Amino acid sequence: MQQASIAPSPVHHVTPDRQEAGERLVARLKGKVQGRMYTDPLMTYAWSGDASSYRLIPAAVVFINSEDEVRAVMAAARAEGLPITFRAAGTSLSGQAVTDGVLAVLGDGWRKLEIHPGAEQITLGPAIIVAHANTALKKFNKKIGPDPASQATCKIGGVVNNNSSGMCCGVTQNTYHTMARLRIVLTDGTMLDSGDTASRDAFRASHRAMLDGLHLLHHEVMADAELVALIRKKYRIKNTVGYSLNALVDYHDPLDMLIHLMVGSEGTLGFVSEVTYNTVPEHPFKSTALVPFRDPQSAGRAIIKLANGGVQVTTGVTAAEYIERRALATVEHLPPMAPLLPWLTDTSPAVLIDVTAPDAATLEAEVAKAVAILASEDATHIDFSTDAARSHALWDIRKGFFASGGAARPKGTAMLTEDVAAPIERLAEFVTDMRKLLDAHGYEDAIIFGHALAGNLHFQMSDDFAKPGSAEKFDRFSHDLSQLVSVQYGGSLKAEHGTGRAIAPFVEAEWGAKAYGLMHRIKDLFDPEGLLNPGVLLNADDKVHIKHLKVMPLADELVDMCIECGFCEPACPSHQMTLSPRQRIAVTRERARLRASGEDPERLKRLDEDFQYPGLDTCAACNLCSIRCPVGIETGTMIIGQRAQRRGVTARAMAGLVADHRGSVEHMMRGGVALAGAARRIIPAPAIEAITDGARRLTGERVPRVSRALHHGPGSPKPAETRQYPRKTGFPVPIAQTGRQSVVYFPSCATRMFGAPETEHDLKAVPDAMLALLERAGFDVIVPEHLNGQCCGQPFQSKGFPEQAASVGGELKRELSALSDAGRLSVVTDASTCAKHLREFPGDAPVLDSSQFLLSQVLPRLTITRTLPVVAVHHNCSAQRLAEQPMTEAIAQACADEIAVLSSVTCCGYAGDKGLFFPELNAHATRFVKSDIPAGCTLGVSTVSTCASGLSEHAGVPFVGLASLLEWASRP
Repeated sequence: MQQASIAPSPVHHVTPDRQEAGERLVARLKGKVQGRMYTDPLMTYAWSGDASSYRLIPAAVVFINSEDEVRAVMAAARAEGLPITFRAAGTSLSGQAVTDGVLAVLGDGWRKLEIHPGAEQITLGPAIIVAHANTALKKFNKKIGPDPASQATCKIGGVVNNNSSGMCCGVTQNTYHTMARLRIVLTDGTMLDSGDTASRDAFRASHRAMLDGLHLLHHEVMADAELVALIRKKYRIKNTVGYSLNALVDYHDPLDMLIHLMVGSEGTLGFVSEVTYNTVPEHPFKSTALVPFRDPQSAGRAIIKLANGGVQVTTGVTAAEYIERRALATVEHLPPMAPLLPWLTDTSPAVLIDVTAPDAATLEAEVAKAVAILASEDATHIDFSTDAARSHALWDIRKGFFASGGAARPKGTAMLTEDVAAPIERLAEFVTDMRKLLDAHGYEDAIIFGHALAGNLHFQMSDDFAKPGSAEKFDRFSHDLSQLVSVQYGGSLKAEHGTGRAIAPFVEAEWGAKAYGLMHRIKDLFDPEGLLNPGVLLNADDKVHIKHLKVMPLADELVDMCIECGFCEPACPSHQMTLSPRQRIAVTRERARLRASGEDPERLKRLDEDFQYPGLDTCAACNLCSIRCPVGIETGTMIIGQRAQRRGVTARAMAGLVADHRGSVEHMMRGGVALAGAARRIIPAPAIEAITDGARRLTGERVPRVSRALHHGPGSPKPAETRQYPRKTGFPVPIAQTGRQSVVYFPSCATRMFGAPETEHDLKAVPDAMLALLERAGFDVIVPEHLNGQCCGQPFQSKGFPEQAASVGGELKRELSALSDAGRLSVVTDASTCAKHLREFPGDAPVLDSSQFLLSQVLPRLTITRTLPVVAVHHNCSAQRLAEQPMTEAIAQACADEIAVLSSVTCCGYAGDKGLFFPELNAHATRFVKSDIPAGCTLGVSTVSTCASGLSEHAGVPFVGLASLLEWASRP
């Protein structure tokens, strides 16, 4: 057998001729493509990986936003002899979204979402995230059929092109079967809309030869009974190996064959610009159980009985996820798993089951049926529950196995993942044979889980491809896996992840020479030049699956366990503007590798220098990526550490000076904003912004931008004469002589320095509103003396000055602890950011954010006297990390007839003062916010004043502090 080997450099670099071709392509596209285009080493490396174990550095990265731009890229790539790979979210697991040619990334122009009357259909652009489509359909008790585990990240374009399915989808609800219409662009630039009669007629006239070729293939297949039987058998179970040959059997009109061949074609036949799905029911009544069994065989037999002969249902058992014991071990530390632990032995698998129904009575009956089946196979613990929170928690664990299992691997290794399927009636023995195969090849760390109702198993393991022999080991395993799945079980070597580079060498072994020949003829009909994603799905290189494998060098212990899955990206405010968390980690790893190997010092120098703006400056360090990451990786914390490493002696000295004189700095900041506000009364706001923008350009953006949405703050609040203070009483803490409960209130520096925009509602500034609310609720309020300059330290921390952050924040925490009488009194602040940061310092004071304290201690003591029709609600990054969303929404709901939670904004990108120095980050993060503001909404709320400023500028309505709104609503 020919042995594979890894090249001396584990990274596949772009050859000089391709690099030059990429630069010429970008030159050709100037003026024709409005999106960003890159050929530099840093950005091309940042886009070199998807969620698979492969890495290829593209010659050019081009953001596309329209069909005309797709045509322009195709023409330019053809002229330069470069192949094109289209990329949606990059959650692909088989290497189909990486290339050393042109990587055409979906931009914002593909975000169409239109629900048809009755919600029986939905039309989606390829850049729509699956979960967003389902959120829009939820109020109609509908969803789209495909439901991949990555649905909070993956996009419709990838779902169509991979024929992705998922946990409840089965076979009958995948894109192939639920698609009503497809709009595509072929390599010659022709657009075909299968739902438009005129488009279909025009295409029949212009592409008769192509349709005739498909018609010929159809007749050849139908004349071969053995081949027809093979095709029908292969698609009774999940199958994404090769092209969708069932299109040649299921349809007679070659145009319908063409459209259905596009599904699962992995971007090798054309570009999908729009799809209309027939929706499926999402029944509102559901019961969930995680059921352990004594052994894999009994679990497999139970699933076979639950599977309804492999036919997917919408009422009854709609999902049954097999999870083997070794997989359970990677998550058994999580709280939702605690009730199950007493029932697990060393060999116990578990099955996560959903039973759904249109009404409560039907649900009860269906659960009873499932319980009877489970008990018949000796399930050791059956506990169905309709608790939605419990169900979500269990499913979050299951959906996160890809990443959490990957995080259990040894550091420095790459994660390998495969998904296979076998006929459901053979599931019990299939599970056992899969484990034997993995162990026999030395992958004892592998875990197995999967969509058992469809006979679909996933497994993942790890290896270090920088070590000699690792590729050969994976090659031997892959061949034996192909024999086991394709031949011995007559199953699918790729059930739902797509063929990609990972399985391309094994397509012929699974399908046979005759069917494999058909696939090549299909490719030739659509793309005779080999322009689109060559080497993916069909590949003559029988070793392509072990080439261009990722290496994962150790770079930073904070992120070493990252598997580059991309789940973090939708939460990142800089994603698709500069870099995402996944890309920051990938580039950091490459820099670490180059530093350790010493192989290319010039490239390392370029990567280090170029990383400053996209990697460091425009990272909000909000760490919302950690919430999306199943293992909680805080990329923002890594970036803060890298900022600290780049701080020189002068910068640290300046930070120390600022820390020692922060009162003067606060005074200057307030004065500067006030001066800008006064100037706007004389000079139009656009002129002021133009002046400051000009100054920023002349000073290398060292001068902050002063926008019209930025207003000077109220400063430190003036306490009432009746308050008790230590200096006056001589006691460490005030004596509450009034008999009322006391509370310590710390007005954050942000609310002191930056105020809210004027509104028609005569709102108080946040500090004044907090004081009014606390007194109105019957509290005696203690405010620290000499507030000017008091700070939690977060601004120093985020800029990479940890010593100053510890000094400043620690000093404040000690004072607050003293004022709280060693924690006897509650301490409340009015900025989520400060609340979160102060909790990280030692001290007795239990620091509460305003939303938490206002909801639990203040709102119950108030009388709401007036409300607004609708209020927009923003959950800033710290509030999200503190899990305060329900609290904020409850307070807003008390002040309004309706609330509209911003769905397009995660972190607003203002990020402390980044809205002043890098306003483009705030603009990018809030670019869709106006679509979240409903008609009749005149006000929005946030719990951080700087976030409110950034949102006020871009949302079209003023955003104010939560306390300001509550004070107005409860004002006598």
